[in-house]
Amino acid sequence: MLTSAAKELFLGMLGGEPAPADGAALQLLIQSHLVERHSDTGEWVPADVDMVIHQWQTTLQTMAGQFLAEAQSVPTQLRELSDAYRKARPKAAPIEYVTGTTAINERIAAAVRGATEELLSAQPSGPRPAHVLAASYVQDIAALERGLTLRTIYPPSVRADEPTARWAKTVTERGAQIRTSRRISRMIIIDRRLAVTSALNRGEPDPVAVDRAVFISDETAVQLLVAAWEREWERADPWDGVDAGVTLTQLQRDILEGIGRGLEQEGVADELHISKRTVANRLAEVRKATGSRDIAQLMYWYGMHRDQV
Repeated sequence: MLTSAAKELFLGMLGGEPAPADGAALQLLIQSHLVERHSDTGEWVPADVDMVIHQWQTTLQTMAGQFLAEAQSVPTQLRELSDAYRKARPKAAPIEYVTGTTAINERIAAAVRGATEELLSAQPSGPRPAHVLAASYVQDIAALERGLTLRTIYPPSVRADEPTARWAKTVTERGAQIRTSRRISRMIIIDRRLAVTSALNRGEPDPVAVDRAVFISDETAVQLLVAAWEREWERADPWDGVDAGVTLTQLQRDILEGIGRGLEQEGVADELHISKRTVANRLAEVRKATGSRDIAQLMYWYGMHRDQV
């Protein structure tokens, strides 16, 4: 990068000031090709800056492409050494507990970077926060570009979440596979040799402690988890980020409109001259079709898709 002294020297030369015979600022301009020898006098004069910018950008972009290609080839180039090291080093504990979200994420990210074949995951908590989803774009696309197989199971509620839908569409276009299922357990399986799942928190109302994870490398245990994951995958519904195209009946729309105006289910039933059971059944149908966990999420979905259904 140019220093302030180099920029001032260049601007001075544009104003007609002679360049010094030597100096750090002049050397930096020479190295950056911002000055050139005059064909007649041999003095240093300003070069065409627009041409320098173009050449500079082209050079850096070429280097960046080369570095990216080299970075992507590192796992393949060193796979033999990595396998040998893994076999030679002392065996890690077959089950390890890691506490703290940051430590867990760093450990998982390192394992994913070292993956060479496959990533399987299940995310039961629904749509992920924006910053987590943003990091997932980088990690998942990098894995796909390395040639890894990527399969993920989500709960149906993500189908109504626009950011997750955009992520799903992006990664499926690059070869990932995504499905949705109602009953899944949090899990990440890397190359079928390491499984990561949430630790049980006994005695608490919620049995899953999101800030404590179990890293399992025992071969038998990992294969059992893989088998469980594959069974759930077979039952799950494919999703490519595009809404399945839910179509509502007029009665279902009328019920949702009534709830949207603040009526309770009993009030909707009275207004439409139908039973409360019918209202509940129609709402259950729409919740199932949209993957909504509750009425609040269903109404959010309806607000986002009102003109499409």
